Amino acid sequence: MDGMSLGYLVFEVSRPDAWRDFAVGMLGCRDAEAGGGEAHALRVDDAAYRLLLRSGPADDLAVLGWECIGLTELRDLEARLRAAGVAVAPFDDADLAARAVRAGLRFRDPAGLVNEAVVGLPRTATVFASEVMPGGFCTGEFGLGHAVLAVGRRLPEIEAFYTGMLGLNLTERIDTRIGPIKVNGAFLHCNRRHHSLALIAVPGRKRLLHFMLQANQLRDVCRAYDRCRTVGIPISLDLGQHPDPDGTVSFYASTPSGFDFEIGAGSGAIDPDSHVTEIKTRTSDWGHKPSLRMQLRGAMDLLADKLGRRAA
Repeated sequence: MDGMSLGYLVFEVSRPDAWRDFAVGMLGCRDAEAGGGEAHALRVDDAAYRLLLRSGPADDLAVLGWECIGLTELRDLEARLRAAGVAVAPFDDADLAARAVRAGLRFRDPAGLVNEAVVGLPRTATVFASEVMPGGFCTGEFGLGHAVLAVGRRLPEIEAFYTGMLGLNLTERIDTRIGPIKVNGAFLHCNRRHHSLALIAVPGRKRLLHFMLQANQLRDVCRAYDRCRTVGIPISLDLGQHPDPDGTVSFYASTPSGFDFEIGAGSGAIDPDSHVTEIKTRTSDWGHKPSLRMQLRGAMDLLADKLGRRAA
């Protein structure tokens, strides 16, 4: 879909104040001046908010927020959803005031995850600056990093929703292993960012596997990695580099909610008009060694999934 980007993420977290401290001190976010209608709102650029923290027990992704370039694109999206029988709720006055946008829609994907599509994601005149991420983050036309969802055996159905309804396009497929975990998935783009959303066919206790923030400078990634090790935040995947055309140098570690974050730099852009879809058989050119904790967590999720299938 032309003129769309990943605008914001809403996390439902059991300890919003601790999460806010983590986001500022570890990730390099800044407090937002406007709350976006949630317990805490956090900035990573000139947008008034990018990460929103909602108080609740789930400790998981609550909302995928998409930014459309204009009302025409938003109305086209609404028409496609309604034609396919998807329930759509246009933002009411309270929603518009909370998110501070011109217009918006709320709907769910086939797995029940709430999506919001908005026009006019608010910006601020206050320059973004972070002491722990002095180089800032790469957003702009690319939007906010990416989100990666665990979709289990529903990959074809959910991929069809995000490509057919939202108009995302397939960048590449992955068919490989990470430790004991068989990984099949689809990486989807809506602009020149390699992927704004990825769907991985693995079972998960949470719907969100990780979200990614792209730093402008590699030194900030390395400093973030050093901070994690210094304060004892569990590393899930060590420093490494994804294959081209992605090419991101990054690491993965745990958030206070148990799902992971990825911080990386050097990500390659694609040309949506000429990009040729590939099938990757490896997730990294080097590094990204999985921790024992991550391997055990993956093995337990696979075992729970198999036991659940037998019981059913």
